Formats: sequence, C-alpha cells, structure tokens
Amino acid sequence: MKIVVLGGAGAMGQVIVRDLLEFGHEKEVTIADFNIKKAEAMVEALSKKGLALTAVGGASKDGAHKLTAAYADITNKSQLVSVLQGSDIVINSGPYIFNVAVMEAALEAGCHYIDLGGLFHTTRKQLELHERFLQKGLLAILGMGAAPGMTNIMAAAGADQLDSVESIDIAVGCIDFVKTAHPLLPPYALDTLLDEYTLEPMVFQDGKFEARKPMSGEIELDLPAPVGKCSAILTLHSEVATLPLSYKTKGVRSVTFRLGLPEELHKALKFLVDLGFGTTEALPSELGSANPRKVLGHLINRIETPDSDPNDSEVVRVDIVGKKAGHKKLVRMETTVLAHKEWKVSCGALDTGVPPSIVANMVARGLIKERGVLAPEQCVPIQPFFDELSKRDIFMRQITEEFLSH
Repeated sequence: MKIVVLGGAGAMGQVIVRDLLEFGHEKEVTIADFNIKKAEAMVEALSKKGLALTAVGGASKDGAHKLTAAYADITNKSQLVSVLQGSDIVINSGPYIFNVAVMEAALEAGCHYIDLGGLFHTTRKQLELHERFLQKGLLAILGMGAAPGMTNIMAAAGADQLDSVESIDIAVGCIDFVKTAHPLLPPYALDTLLDEYTLEPMVFQDGKFEARKPMSGEIELDLPAPVGKCSAILTLHSEVATLPLSYKTKGVRSVTFRLGLPEELHKALKFLVDLGFGTTEALPSELGSANPRKVLGHLINRIETPDSDPNDSEVVRVDIVGKKAGHKKLVRMETTVLAHKEWKVSCGALDTGVPPSIVANMVARGLIKERGVLAPEQCVPIQPFFDELSKRDIFMRQITEEFLSH
C-alpha cells in the first residue's frame, strides 16, 4: 500500500508522516507538498533517524518504510492527480477550503481519501460526493483529526451505550506553559483559526441547524489538570455537520462544539478580529487596497519563531446525554493530551496528526470496509481506535452518571 500525505511538510502533515513511519504497517509513504525543498529535507532527516529508506527497492534490517518527496500543487487538479496516481490513500492535511478539489483528484486517481475537517459548510459539500465514491468503490473519511475526528469517535462511544440520544456537547480546552516574546503564534493554520473566530458558528438545536454570532455562547469549563478552568466559545466545526445526521434515528436534538484557547491567545485573536484583521476582502485606503488577513499573516511570518520545545496540554471532552432502559444517562468521554517531548510537537499537532495515520492504516489493513463519503463515527471501529491512541500515550477516560428516576 502507498499512502500520500498531502501538505506533508506542514505542521500537521509532519506528525502524520512521523506516526506512519513509527507505527504504520505500510511500507511506502510520500510527502507531497508545494514546498518541495522542505519535503526533501524531511525525507533526509527521517532517513538519518533510521525511520525510512529513500532508495527504491531493497529491505532494511529494521523494516523501515520507503519514503519519498513529491511536488504537489493543490490548486492544479491535473498535477495533483498525477501525484496521487498509483497511490492507495491520500491523507489531506492542506487548507480545508481545498477539500472538495482534493476529493475530486482522489476520485480521478482512484484512491481513498482522509482529511482533517471542513468547518461545517465545506463538510456538507463533501458529503454530496457520497454516491460517486460509492460507485468507484472508494472511501472518503471526513474530519479525521482531533476535533473533528477523535471527538466524533468519542461521541460514537457514548451514543452506542444509549437507547436514545438527546444531546452531544463537545469542548476542547487548552493551556500553554511556554512564555514567548512572539506577539501571536497560531497553534494551527491562521486562516482556519480566524475562520473559527469570524464565521458564524453552527449549532444543532431543537432538531434544526442554526447559526449563532461569532465568539458567542461562552461558558466556563472546569477541566482536569493541567488545563483547569477555561472559557470556551462556540465555533464553526464539522462535528455539528455530521453527528445530527448519524444519530438522527436515536432522536438527537442538540449538538454543539466549543473551543477554549489559552486566555492570552483568545484575547489577542478577539482584539485582532474586532479591529478587522479577520477580514478576507481587500479594503481600500489612501495607501492602496489590501487584504487585512493576508497583511496579518505576512506580519506574523516576518517575526522569527522562537526555538523552544512545546510545553502545552489540552483536554478534549464529549458529553453525550440520552436514555438507557428508560433512565436518563450522561456518558462523558474525555482525554488529556500533552506535548510530545521526543517529537517536539505540541499537543494539538499530536492529537491532530495521529488519528488520520491510525485510520489510514485501518483502511489499508482492511479493518474498515465501508465505502462512500462517511464521517468517522460511521465507520471507524471504536475500541481498536482507542487502543491505538493508547500506544501513543493518548488515553481515553469515561465517566458515567445515571439518573435513577424516569
């Protein structure tokens, strides 16, 4: 089996590649990226660590994977199809706005598809490709990172224990112990982060999809150490697009997603968004027109990123409320994720990059046989997935409360 990691030289892509090499069963991985020099440097560095072979053919004594680099232009369909040709699975870790385009390329190249999420509206468009993937005998799993992804399977674990489901509430709370002089270090893609703060979050309320105001719905979370208490706001997320559909037959009436970033980062983002730096349209001025978001990104990139090891943590919590044998029941699925000291990656990069690697291997080994365009909760085997997470020191907890009155 051959797995292509699109955007493999990026922050999340690097974790996916590393996990495939250290835990995967497949023997051929391609880092496909627009920045070919960075991709080639990754191949060289990972090969020096003894994790990969760069030469075609031959088997190393430790069974290292064959690792190659390839130039990929996500905006050029014919070029992208040529990169994917002959591969079995593409893991798309590029910007979510290109998800549909990459799915079209995967259909033409004839390979399975996995991505990290589409912020609700893109996910809804992707679901429309279900019949085409089904007809070609291919599988596309939408939103298989941490949130969405891990959260969807946590929701499935709770829902499977209930006869009926009333609500699913998801929250992610974060803390960062690294002190830096850098004014703003985005924990993931700046565009995605700003979209979460500027676009109207969608909720599923009383059986209907509804939009809310950006940065609204703030609540206080009391999470396990080291995160502790944090504020979380409603943000636009893919879980809200799929979970109401997946659990419609169980009667689900409410689904929400909230994000609680570290307080200083949250305040900085809110300040910049209030000033207008989340805007994507060019604004005219006496100095000419400019796209505020692109200007912000350029200014951030001008500042050298401090060379320090990550030291952060996040708690991912999913509360599923419903009924079992006529009694109301709350199933809370929760995990605490820490930065990976050896890989030197943040908690967010770790729990975003590990799940698609796990699931790609499940597809490659035939553990997931479904076809079409599906959400993680519809096709990923729950306990085997949790077992794989535990091998990466990501452990799932379950807390159950049952109300004995009807």
